[in-house]
Amino acid sequence: MLDTAIGFDLKTQMLKQEYGKNEDLSNHPERINFAELSRAERTYKALWNHVYPIFQELSGRDRKREKALLEMAKTRPEIDFFIRLERRLFPWLHFGRYTSFSLYRTYSGRGLVFCAGNGQFEFVVTSIQSIRNRLKSTLPIQIYHMGDDDLSKERQTYLREMASGIEVIDVTQILDNDYMQLGGWSIKPFAMLASSFEEVMFVDADAYFLQDPITLFDDPGYQATGALFFYDRTLFADSHDQPEWLKSVSPLLSSFPPISRMFRLLSAHEQESGVVLINKRTRFLGLLATCKSNGKWERDLVSYKVFHGDKETFWTGFEMIQEPYVFMRNYGGVIGELRPDNPQSVCGAQLHEDYRGRPLWWNGGLYRNKNAGVTRYLEFGYWMSGGGHQKHRERITRDPEGMKRVLSDLGLNSEDQLPQETKDAEWDFMESCLAGAKVNTLSQREKDLANGYIGIDKIARVDGQKMYDGESLDPRTHDWDNA
Repeated sequence: MLDTAIGFDLKTQMLKQEYGKNEDLSNHPERINFAELSRAERTYKALWNHVYPIFQELSGRDRKREKALLEMAKTRPEIDFFIRLERRLFPWLHFGRYTSFSLYRTYSGRGLVFCAGNGQFEFVVTSIQSIRNRLKSTLPIQIYHMGDDDLSKERQTYLREMASGIEVIDVTQILDNDYMQLGGWSIKPFAMLASSFEEVMFVDADAYFLQDPITLFDDPGYQATGALFFYDRTLFADSHDQPEWLKSVSPLLSSFPPISRMFRLLSAHEQESGVVLINKRTRFLGLLATCKSNGKWERDLVSYKVFHGDKETFWTGFEMIQEPYVFMRNYGGVIGELRPDNPQSVCGAQLHEDYRGRPLWWNGGLYRNKNAGVTRYLEFGYWMSGGGHQKHRERITRDPEGMKRVLSDLGLNSEDQLPQETKDAEWDFMESCLAGAKVNTLSQREKDLANGYIGIDKIARVDGQKMYDGESLDPRTHDWDNA
């Protein structure tokens, strides 16, 4: 019956091993086929939803249940196919476990996930201390790394001791790195998967909040879908390859891609992955698909060539396996200072707003323009929205009750009163400046927060240099609250 439903040839193709541990596919790009991968992931999703209830009905601890499921697979073809397909698609999951179920069932609570190696140490210190000591957030925090060579033991100890509720974890002790072969951006979705949190918020090491991040868990779009993403800046129009690639590998798309800037050739970037929010209880499979796109050969031979790093692999992964998601309504804006030669332009770091249109967080650190080598601190005073209100306001939430809550929060009576931009602002990428929209002034509280983060960063940079020089430090000796 299973062969009839799926097709014997297709079933055989899905189970064909892509590559083994530490196998080098550098000269065999044809062995990574995203069209076949998308088809296999959707089949896996249907099987997962069928087999998991069977697993739940078994008695005993999860390990005992998994062994019982393996025994059932001898006489239940659909269970056998599910287990074999999972091992083929996600071999890094089977690292001291027999199925994904035993990992899935460990998740609980909410928390923040960071990734940091030695090179990101100072950034992550500042970002976490800003959350703990300025915003007074009590959300638990997990910091993931790829072993002692990636993040030294001395730095690991410093991070554990610098504030309460912090764990520092080696992701390669939870998932099999012989298959993942992690490096750079690719660790991000795997860290989210490995984390113990059921509702997990990934935060870049150089991202900073102006509100307690816990408020994001109440976002109406997130509540409706279980996955919340943020738009990147509108940059580098007329990139034709990406839409055609996605249509070729995933012909059954949701309603989002056709109206995205990428598909309309308005921007080469759609998502900014500095903050990603996923409820793994409901969107576990979407995260698995994202992780798959960030595997060693998937990223090196396909996804990182089509897109710039990990960013687009979140929403495209969700598309490939057909899981729902939502974007925050605004495109990436800017926070910082007025441009000296144009007071109608704001220059600085990439800003993101909440669904009410208030500054929420920014990415890119505290310097004026780190990518151009301008390493003086920003003078935080102004911000500008990246636009996108009118085109995407309908996706604030797909939940009518959630929309009513949004309107009530804003003091509005109908969707027609939501803020609109007749024309999106335009970026000067090299100068990191935005112009063409309203220049807004930060509140005094927002200015004080940003300036306080600079004080924290100065301590982090001194300590970072001392640790580089071989000193052992105790972060508890600092007065972080008054930095």
